[in-house]
Order: sequence, then structure tokens, then C-alpha cells
Amino acid sequence: MAMEHLPYFMKRHVLRTAMTFVFLFLAACFRPVSCIAGNTIEDLVDKGEITGNIDKLFEDLEDLKQKPVRINSAVPDELRLLPWLGSSDIHGIVKRRKKRTIDSIDQLAEIIGRRKAESIVPYISFAAEPDVREAKSLDEFSGSLYSRVLWETPPRKGIINGNYAGDNYKTYNRLQFAYSNWKVSIVDEKDIGEPEFSDFISMSVSATDLGIVKNLVVGNYELNFGEGLIIGQGRYYTSGSDLSGSIRLSSKRLSPYASGSEYGFFQGAAATIELKPFALTAFYSANLIDAIINKTSGIITSFDESGYHRTMTERNRKDDVTEKVYGCNLLCNLESSSINGKIGGTWMHYDYGIPLKFLGGIDSSANLGGVEADLSFGKLGIFGEAAWTDKPGFDRSWEIGVDYEVMHGVTALVTMRDYGTGYYSPFASAFAERGDHADNEKGVYAGLNVRLAENLSIGGYYDWFSFPVLDDHCQFSSDGHDSRIFLTWKPSGGMAWDLQVQHKYKEEQKNQGTTKYPLWTALPKITDRCRLDCDIDISRYLHFRALGEIKRAVRKYLAGDQDFYGKLICGQAGYKRGIMDMKARFTVFNVEDYDAAVYVYEDDLPLTFNMGMYNGRGRSLILLATLKPWKQLSLAARFEKVWYSDRDTYGDGNDLRFTSAPASFHLGAMLKF
Repeated sequence: MAMEHLPYFMKRHVLRTAMTFVFLFLAACFRPVSCIAGNTIEDLVDKGEITGNIDKLFEDLEDLKQKPVRINSAVPDELRLLPWLGSSDIHGIVKRRKKRTIDSIDQLAEIIGRRKAESIVPYISFAAEPDVREAKSLDEFSGSLYSRVLWETPPRKGIINGNYAGDNYKTYNRLQFAYSNWKVSIVDEKDIGEPEFSDFISMSVSATDLGIVKNLVVGNYELNFGEGLIIGQGRYYTSGSDLSGSIRLSSKRLSPYASGSEYGFFQGAAATIELKPFALTAFYSANLIDAIINKTSGIITSFDESGYHRTMTERNRKDDVTEKVYGCNLLCNLESSSINGKIGGTWMHYDYGIPLKFLGGIDSSANLGGVEADLSFGKLGIFGEAAWTDKPGFDRSWEIGVDYEVMHGVTALVTMRDYGTGYYSPFASAFAERGDHADNEKGVYAGLNVRLAENLSIGGYYDWFSFPVLDDHCQFSSDGHDSRIFLTWKPSGGMAWDLQVQHKYKEEQKNQGTTKYPLWTALPKITDRCRLDCDIDISRYLHFRALGEIKRAVRKYLAGDQDFYGKLICGQAGYKRGIMDMKARFTVFNVEDYDAAVYVYEDDLPLTFNMGMYNGRGRSLILLATLKPWKQLSLAARFEKVWYSDRDTYGDGNDLRFTSAPASFHLGAMLKF
């Protein structure tokens, strides 16, 4: 039924938004421009849905700059660390280098396309052996200190009335040392309103290539096995234009943790021992985490992943449960003339010492086991994982997928998933519509990417999903679907257009009666959205970006439909020359309801991710400046202010701010030595 309204929606809103970009096209066609940069992190997250700690992705890429991926010798798992590369890209690189080495960006562009090649160049080396950057990092002592501070004006209500025990500023500090194969990372972080200067402290000591010990981490670390059904602590985004990257779990299997996020890591020790073709990863963790415990039953009802310790209630939850985990993963690497890849299995045990709601409210511990495979037969790739748990009752979850390069520039990917209603893993991060713990969901996903020409590509996907149990008050199944189309066109060397159109149908539990006489039903929610982005290199130093989005959200109540619209348009200018890099972004938005909210990636300080959520009516301004007075030092500053025309205050509860124009300041500095 929603599709019957779609043409009217497109006629009424999309054309108006698209016309605002026409002057950009005309202006760019009559002036000389330089080559526009490749895909950025902004492109990845703006064309997908955020599922994890993106700051960690920034940090991973920063590490790759110091220790780049050797494109001519890296194994597929190492190539997959580059988020722009899909399975067909990796297959093409491996196939090409068997014949001859890849020596330049032009040769790489012949395989994966110009825009992707430009994106990964900062993180790769064409040398077969360690290049100058990597050799220097191995032979010399190096380090870095990165600090940033943020404050808001006016302060939140909790700061003013004392409900928040701390002050009106947020800090982050990261100190790292590296020598040879060893690395030490220390992080401390404090949120606004928290009383302790170092509310969260993280430390890790890691080493690589110590004989048969491939990786070793003592302290905080994260793990990623298979497709994330048992453990997946490094899934960053999903349902995007990058088919493989949206579905596959491609982060390092074992890596030190150096992020400010206070959830989603282990604390203890882990090591990978490699005796080819086998690799064994063993791990142990005893980590203090925040949990919400029912005072009457003494059962853990949920985990507090926010990391906030501002109020007395939040501080009482801090580190109130010890999470003990141990297990191993065994992998066998296969390589022959006809097949390449890996097969393996994982076993782990976890225990919280207190009964867990998700384990029936009786048990505090459980065992998880599973098998995984990632095999390549020429252009055909097969991947998947099956996992099972023994509590609260034996159940299993599985996912299997196939990707195939139909012809050069044409890639298809199909996956199926079946996550059991009785399956539960606190550490899972599977591809799913809402099954964060790889439970209570079935689905079929099909995607296609086509590179029609060097400057034109089109892609899309269709994902059908079903929840065997909709929710606690609606104990019946519910189906839905999500589909998107992506189009990228680069008409000239300094211009790129990106279009995405999405349609989604999903049901949620809703009481359509009263408190006294409840009527719980499945409420259909339909979302249609269209977004258009344009990037222009006006000159060698000046860059301009514009985007517009129209979003329509429909709730189909028994009493009748409710329609809400969200509209946003913004322009960003950037100037980069010498030691100075400056950006300014101005946004106008009109969003009628939270379900129609528009999400946009916004530039922030280095190694910092910021996804702006626009709800209400108003305009915003962001100013960002980076100064590099010398090679080892970078300074950055960011100012943001939003003017709302539909309210007198911003936020609610202790986060209420007595203004219709909240602002924030963000300062940072990085010193390398």
C-alpha cells in the first residue's frame, strides 16, 4: 500500500530538492577542477546504517597509515580490513598479482575502479617488502599523544541543579608508544556531568609476529570470529552500498582496544598462535561492566552500554557485575589451485555470577559453540557461520552467503539467515534488522553492484526479514522488507553525484487501546526516503559538498494513517592549503516527527565520529578548523550551533538546556614523536 503513495511523494518533494543542485552542475561544467578524492568514511556511513563504534574504525585506519597493507602480498583477510573493498575487488587483486605485480594506482584502478583506488591509497603499499613508513615504525621508537575537550553552552539542567555530580566538559586522552613489534595504548575518558576526571581508563600491551605467536594482547582487546554470531565486536555499519562490507564481518580477529567507548571489549589476555595451516586464538577475560539488576528478584534485566556515570543511580551501576569469559577459535587456512579460504570453529564460556534475564532468569552462565567457513572458488565465494548455545535451552543460529563476480564490474551477493528465538550471545553482532544478539530473526538478502562505466555505477539490495516473535505483548510472527538503490555518477574529474532511494516496511508492537483496556497490535511503519549528494572540487584548494534529503514516515493505526515528513538541505565548503584546513557547513531542516528524523554524517575532530540527528525545525552551523604548524603536531577546533524555531528549550530531564539555540565547542591536539 505504501508504494501506491510513492510516486506522489516523489513528485511533490524530490523534484524540488533536486532542482537546488542544478546550479552546482552548471557552475562546475564551466570551470577547471582537479581530481576529486575517492570514497571517504562519510560515503560509507551515509549510505548505510551505523551498528557499532565508528571511532574504532577511524583508529584502525590511522594504524594502517603507519603499517600499510602490502597490496602485492597481503592475504585476503588483510585486504578485507580496507572497508571499501568487496569480495570481487579482493578476488581481482589476488588474480592480477599472480600474473604480475600491481605497481601503481593506475594499475589498481583497472581492477577496482578509480574512486576505490584513490580511497585506499593512504592505507596500502605497492612494495612487496615493508616500505619506508613501515620500516621506520619497526626500527625506531615512536608514539603519539591525542587529547580533546568538549563543552556545551548553556549547560544541561543536571549540571545546574547538581543532579549531575560533575562539570560541564568532556575529555578524552590517548597515549601510545610503539617499538619494533610492540605497542602500548593508554586511554582515559570522562563524559559531561561525570565527577571523576578519568571515569574510564583503558590500557593494552600488544605485540605481533613473535615467532609462532602471530598476535598477543594483554589488557583490553576485541575479538571478531566468523560472521559475528558468537563474537563480533568490530561491526561498524550495515545495509549500505558496499554489499560485502555491509554483510561480512571484516575486522581483525584479535586487536588491542584503544577507544573511549566503555562497552564492547574484553579485559584480560588473548593470543593467536600460528602453525601453518592452522591458527589458534585463545582468550580469557574478567571485565567489570555496568548492569541493571532488579532489586526484588536479583536478576540482571539488561546491560547499561551508555557509559554514563553522572547521577547517583548511574554511579551505583558502575562496574557492578564481573563478566568472565574464556574460550578459543581454531582456524585452518586452505590454499590450492582450485580453492582458497579458511574453515574453523569457536567455543566459549561466559559467566556473570548473577542470574540473567536472557537465560531464563535462572542461569548466570552458558556455553557457545560454532563453525565458520570462508571459501573462494575462482569468482565464486561462499561464507557462513553456524552457532549454538546450551542455555536457556539448546538453540542455534546460522547465516550463509554467496558472492559472485558475474562479469568484470558486476557483483552479486545473496545471503540467508535463521536466528533462533532461544539463541543468545551477549557478544554477537550479526547482520540483522534488529537481532543484535543473532536471535529471533529470519531473512533473505540479495544485492547487486554494477559498474556501468569508469564514471558511472549503480547498485541496490532487497532484504526480506521476519521476526518469529514480534515482542513480549505480541507473541506472533511479523514480516517486513527493506530495499535501496544507489547511483554514483562522476561527470567530470572534479565532480561526483550520489543518489540513494529507500523503501522500508516494518511492524512494531503498539498498544492502540488504553492503559485500562489495552489493545496490543502490530503497528505497520513505512519509510520512504530519497537523498542526493554532490561533491565538487572548485579548485585545487576549494571543495564544496551539498546534500538534500526527503523522508516520509507513515504509521498505519487502526484509526487511520499518520504521515510525517522530514526535509533537510545543507551545503559545506572546505578550504585546504598548506598547514591549514577549514570547513563550514550550514544546514536547514524541517522534520515533523522523530520517525522522520534525518541522519547525516558531520565532520569532527580527528579520530572522532559524529552522526547528526535532525528532528524539529531550524538551522545549524558547523565550523571546523585544523592547523598543522609542524609535521608532528596537529591542532583542531570545532564549533556547532543549532537554532530551533519550534521550541523554547532543548532536551528533557537532566539533559534539558534552557535555550532554543544550543551550542558546543570542541578542541583537540595530537602530538607525534
